Amino acid sequence: LASFAYLEGFYYRPRIDKELLAEYCQGLICLSGCLKGELAQFILSGQEDEARKLIDWFKNVFGPENFYLELQDHSLSDQKKLNKELVKLGKEFSVELVATNDVHYFNRSDASAHEILLCIQTQTTLDDPNRMKFKTDEFYLKSEDEMKKLFKEVPQAVFNTLKIAEKCNLELDFSKTYLPRYKLAQKEGIDEYLRNLCFKGLLKRYGQKADSFKERLEYELTLIKQTGYSSYFLIVWDFVRFAKEKGIPVGPGRGSASGSLAAYTLGITDIDPCRHGLLFERFLNPERVSLPDIDIDFCYARRNEVIDYVKGKYGNDCVAQIITFGTMAARAVIRDVGRVTGFPYTEVDKIAKLIPVGANITIAHALKAEPRLKELYRNDKRITQLLDTAQLLEGLSRNASIHAAGVVISDIPLNEYVPLFKTGADEITTQYSMDSLEKIGLLKMDFLGLRTLTVIEAALKIIKRTQDKIVEIDMNTLSDSKTYHLLSKAETMGVFQLESSGMRDLLKKLKPQKFEDIVALLALHRPGPLGSGMVDDFIVGKRNPASVKYDHPKLGPILKETYGVCIYQEQVMQIVSELGGFSLAQADSLRRAISKKIPEVMDQQKSSFIDGAAKKGIDRKVATKIFNMIEYFAGYGFNKSHSAAYGYISYQTAYLKANFPIEFMAALLSSEKDNTDKLVFYIDEAKRVGIKILAPDINESFAEFTVVGGSIRFGLSAVKNVGQGALESIIQTRSEHGKFKSIYDFCEHVDLRLVNRRVIESLIKCGAFDSLGLYRSQLMSILDKALEVGGSLQKDRLNGQLSFFDAFEDQKTFRDDFQEIPDISEWSESQLLVFEREMLGFYITGHPLTKYEKFLEDYSTNSTIDLIHYGDQAEVTIGGIIDRVKEITTKRGEKMAFMAIEDLKGVAEGIVFPEAFKRLSKYINKDSLVFLNGKVSLRDEEPKIMVDEIVPFRDAPTHFIKE
Repeated sequence: LASFAYLEGFYYRPRIDKELLAEYCQGLICLSGCLKGELAQFILSGQEDEARKLIDWFKNVFGPENFYLELQDHSLSDQKKLNKELVKLGKEFSVELVATNDVHYFNRSDASAHEILLCIQTQTTLDDPNRMKFKTDEFYLKSEDEMKKLFKEVPQAVFNTLKIAEKCNLELDFSKTYLPRYKLAQKEGIDEYLRNLCFKGLLKRYGQKADSFKERLEYELTLIKQTGYSSYFLIVWDFVRFAKEKGIPVGPGRGSASGSLAAYTLGITDIDPCRHGLLFERFLNPERVSLPDIDIDFCYARRNEVIDYVKGKYGNDCVAQIITFGTMAARAVIRDVGRVTGFPYTEVDKIAKLIPVGANITIAHALKAEPRLKELYRNDKRITQLLDTAQLLEGLSRNASIHAAGVVISDIPLNEYVPLFKTGADEITTQYSMDSLEKIGLLKMDFLGLRTLTVIEAALKIIKRTQDKIVEIDMNTLSDSKTYHLLSKAETMGVFQLESSGMRDLLKKLKPQKFEDIVALLALHRPGPLGSGMVDDFIVGKRNPASVKYDHPKLGPILKETYGVCIYQEQVMQIVSELGGFSLAQADSLRRAISKKIPEVMDQQKSSFIDGAAKKGIDRKVATKIFNMIEYFAGYGFNKSHSAAYGYISYQTAYLKANFPIEFMAALLSSEKDNTDKLVFYIDEAKRVGIKILAPDINESFAEFTVVGGSIRFGLSAVKNVGQGALESIIQTRSEHGKFKSIYDFCEHVDLRLVNRRVIESLIKCGAFDSLGLYRSQLMSILDKALEVGGSLQKDRLNGQLSFFDAFEDQKTFRDDFQEIPDISEWSESQLLVFEREMLGFYITGHPLTKYEKFLEDYSTNSTIDLIHYGDQAEVTIGGIIDRVKEITTKRGEKMAFMAIEDLKGVAEGIVFPEAFKRLSKYINKDSLVFLNGKVSLRDEEPKIMVDEIVPFRDAPTHFIKE
């Protein structure tokens, strides 16, 4: 796209390929008023001959008519000196001049905000004398008059700026799409090949009933052909087929693509659109032709295999992941600006927390919605300046990263359509974000990594291994009574999309009895429906279907499934089509118009609906009432195609938990082994349903959590300091050698280069060697000797020597008893638990608070798990153990602390501000048993305690006087 290039810092001999440079710049080049440029450096350092050689070289390559010398003036002394010399050199070489300005912000008044932005980006503050900064406030977008005034002595330089701009002829065409073409080995065309695949799939899906669905499939294929998307469908079919053939779990569908029968017959989706009333026009509307989205969920652990396949198929240069930009959100930018400008932490934290929690909340919105923030803004000039600056920076990009799912595929090398970016990990992404790529017509798809698919696949494998059963969840019935019993009791921790507290409350009220109830549940659990009364109407109708009344009999078949409540976008489309005479494509356009609330379009569509209904014999008053109902519900309508597909995943996980709880929980724990908070959460759930969690064991544990009898054995990969190489060595050695009989036996046979002292210490501390019959204290005391003996034996074998022990191979006891075991007592219970917590992230064989359970009940008013249910600023007292402590010093030089308090139910964060810290610091120690008293703050996503008192357990009986 470059028709004009600005070069700075280029070394012209011998690094630049002249022809390549000329081709890149398309014959137009400007050199170089920037003080960092090589020409500038030559001139300012007195190397006039080198400067002349450089100018002469560029002039010869591009010709004098295409080569310019650039002048800049940002009120810098070196720049003024440079400009004088450039004017002379321009005359000497008959080279034209051009005036430019380096622009970093729009207005001169933005200079201070830009200075703060630089501090944020470089992790410095305004009072840092060594920080990066611009020397003047001239780096803004100057007007024509300002530029003419700056360069009044060389007016031609300003004129040349316009002259060069007029030579640029870039045009972006947003009307075209650039789909890669699926490569066929056969002679038949793309459309015919797709058609044959779909009809084969139709027979496979429906068998003898296939003829009933041929008409719909023909209709879909005709539209796909007309819109030119046959190749698109084949591309998706191809990589989904690859994934399934390689045993990579693929989701049943996502978004509106589940409404396509063609996608279902191709195996792209697995939800029957005909059975579930899903509409193709919701996916591909022939009256609103835009590139449809076929987003696919894959096993998160193997998603990259599919992306690699696509790169191999279409070429590395035609496939890339998509960039995404992290932006400065309201709370974060206030904290950043406060840090840079020297605000005390406690003060800026208080201000930031006045910004309401929620998506897309801006500072401007908060100033209108939060009276306390508005008052501070009006009455305190410091805070006025803080918030004004924060608003200037709000929304700017903070960092670039790779989009979690987006992949773009092109018909030709991507760099011909879009600039590319190499990440720190040497991965190639587009420089355009998702929305921009779609606008320029490139094919974007979401390859989503869904952890739940991995859990389901792992659970099925465990069931096959432990019970020798091949479990297939029949998508045609979905009627298992145990599953619906579990859902009705809301025992859904770990069940996809159904484990939040709000969802569990809704499950108890709704008590699903069929798959359609799960689909409705996922659509209803959103702020709009929850606040509109739709949920209550649904529950009432479900409990008493006879109470449901319809404004017209034709609404019955459409709304019967949802008990008279219009929940889905597809229902809106069906009503408009069935009663108003719209085509389904027109109905989809109406649905979109309603959601956008465009008055002119709404009035026109309303009139068309009422007229169409009248032609079908429906009274105009009734038709008006129905349209008003549609208009109301369309604002809350959910995509049924998406809800049905994800509802199936919810059913699968609920089915596995209801019928194979041990295997399911083992798979779930393995999937969260790197997330300590989730691990604790699911271990508690496993214990709640009566599943015993066994400590890691070197003779039974594998990398993942495994089922042993009726219990779950902890996976070694979840133990701190045990890396992949150590894991593989332990498991492989055990497979070849048999179970380890002693720590000497272990150290003799595992690869001690991988399984080093640190690894073995971690395994001892977490209890993985307990089955060998020694105390953990004894194992630690003989570890050094075991490593010495094991290392010596391994070295002898490596050198081909027969060791002393090898001569007595049959005398097992001699080898195992070589070192006397010291007669020492085990570590204290508290020490054992501390080590377990250190290595596993939580306590597994016990809890240090168990013996204080009654004591905690007597003096605590709440548990950590209950905090979310209390109002903001509610006073609470919670007893537990201090898990972690972080002390910081504020800008004012005052100390404060962040701490975590753990009780028998969970963990909560406590914040001790400077005033309280002065009184309480002596009690803030890790592993101390204390009661915290303070007020709940619900301004963040997780509740926190603003600590006012800390009372050691020993003082509680006298401090808290029970009424």
